[in-house]
Amino acid sequence: MGFATLDVWIHDIQDPCRISNQNWFVNVTDCSNRVVEWCGRRFAGIPAKCGHVEIVLPPGCYTVWGAVSVAILPPFLYANHITHFGMVNLSCDQRACVNLYAPTYHLCWRSILFSTQLLAQQKAIPREKAQRLIEALNAVAEHIPKTGGDAELDPLFAELPKMIEGKVEDEKQSK
Repeated sequence: MGFATLDVWIHDIQDPCRISNQNWFVNVTDCSNRVVEWCGRRFAGIPAKCGHVEIVLPPGCYTVWGAVSVAILPPFLYANHITHFGMVNLSCDQRACVNLYAPTYHLCWRSILFSTQLLAQQKAIPREKAQRLIEALNAVAEHIPKTGGDAELDPLFAELPKMIEGKVEDEKQSK
């Protein structure tokens, strides 16, 4: 008694409203991203057949994420093959679920593109190098198919810079 049970569910890359049919490997890390090791067991590379695995853990706070197995089935062009991280707090005798979202290549591309633009704008990275990275990312992304969900997010990502600029202006005016 006292252990917690964690059900990990990984969503499909092409249709995130479904659970994946692919085999994944799940990793459980502490909040500093160190692989959890307890009682002679290392909680890394845990097979998650068809996007699900049940893991028994001691109580604690964990980050959980998955990577698709090497036996990935086509069409694999949509994937970046790593899920987002989920965070879960487990108490004694508790059962919890964590759902892991497997982002498409385009979603990851958008995140890197956006972050690179912001860092260059803030002069945290050289503009010239940022521009070369942006051009390379755009050149690669044009060859990767988009899912319907990717297309749905395009307008929101186009608005993000304006939203952030507006928030920055609001913050300046409130000071």
